[in-house]
Amino acid sequence: LIVPAQASAHNLWLGLDHYDQKVGDTAKVFLYMAHSLPFADLGRPERMKDFYYLEPSGKKKDFELKKYDPESFFNEVGVDLNIRKEGTYLAVAAMKPFFVSKTPEGYKRKSKKELSNAISCRHVEFFAKAVFYAQKPGGYAYKTVLGHAIEMIPQKDPCLLKAGDYLPIKVMFKRKPLAGELVYATYVGFSTREEYPFTAKTDTDGIVKIRIIQPGIWWVKIPLKKVREDKSECDVDQYAAILTFEVK
Repeated sequence: LIVPAQASAHNLWLGLDHYDQKVGDTAKVFLYMAHSLPFADLGRPERMKDFYYLEPSGKKKDFELKKYDPESFFNEVGVDLNIRKEGTYLAVAAMKPFFVSKTPEGYKRKSKKELSNAISCRHVEFFAKAVFYAQKPGGYAYKTVLGHAIEMIPQKDPCLLKAGDYLPIKVMFKRKPLAGELVYATYVGFSTREEYPFTAKTDTDGIVKIRIIQPGIWWVKIPLKKVREDKSECDVDQYAAILTFEVK
């Protein structure tokens, strides 16, 4: 069953050059904005609120986004991360919240209160996580609760998964379990459109079990829209979180 997403929109996500590193390696973590895999636009560092990683012990370390060699064909945005410890790592990105309003002249990054001719308005918050490991998986960083407005927390180390396994994920919205919402999952090579081979709803505890149908780089997304009662500033709050990892 191929399930299209409910609405096409850009997504914030993190990718790596390799999800299996060795101690002493320099991992490259890339920031992207995309409608679907594998195609992506580069993320913009100035629009990020947070960009950091957790070591296997859970210790937080900040790093600075940069553009790689301008002579490079792709000129990706990301960081070089020196791997010094064995275990499972978690890379994290959060975009600065923003308004985007539709007007007769096009879209503007302002709220209704800042415009006289807004037709509609969305308030957007995007978050991204990537789980990878050095030498062999281990530690608890992958299931650290970060407190994002919307957040996916793996209940099992994704780096230990094999094809045929299930990955239980707890979805939180404003620190409370999010029940009855669709979670979408796909892998690189499945489709170049925003289509997903696996979709399921969270249960009453906010848990969804993602069936890993084959090896590869996986992309799990939870989108959420909340219509505002008071629409004087904006009409809708739009949230999304994306988790990436590789299954061997």
